[in-house]
Amino acid sequence: MNYLTSYQTRLLAVLGVLCVTSAGVAAAEQEAEILLTPLNDSGIWAKAAVKLTGRQLTLHIEASGLEPNKPHPQHIHGFDDPAKNAVCPGSAADTDGDGVVSVQEGAPFYGPILLPLPPFNLVDADGNLSYEVSFTVDPASVQPLHKRAIVMHGLTVNGTYIPSLPIACGALVINK
Repeated sequence: MNYLTSYQTRLLAVLGVLCVTSAGVAAAEQEAEILLTPLNDSGIWAKAAVKLTGRQLTLHIEASGLEPNKPHPQHIHGFDDPAKNAVCPGSAADTDGDGVVSVQEGAPFYGPILLPLPPFNLVDADGNLSYEVSFTVDPASVQPLHKRAIVMHGLTVNGTYIPSLPIACGALVINK
């Protein structure tokens, strides 16, 4: 009987720790800011702020120098492996030597799309974007935030607009 009581006590202690840990993760607020780095000689300027409170993810992205009146998809990228950081590719990622880093060449650096950030058609006639949105998310799908990156897409190359071509990237940095 003492063994069962001892086992139950340990089980309850472990469950209590798990509940406290889960509640702490869900309720903890995380904020990140980044200045995105232009890719593929896009020349754009962009900054982003991300805030995760429980299941609420709020993003604010400001950008200029985008191609006017074109769709510019943007996403949060990362890896399933929580030990792997999403980073932004340099020009050396252009493995086929065509002068641009494609989605396929960039993906090994920043990972697959974890969360698309629609709508993608908010760029005005002057090439500016002001984007603010909130999503209800499973926090596990975007955490850990400091291992994620925001990637913006859409650039004309040799007269053809390629909406998937990466134009800016920034790895998220948690505010202390």
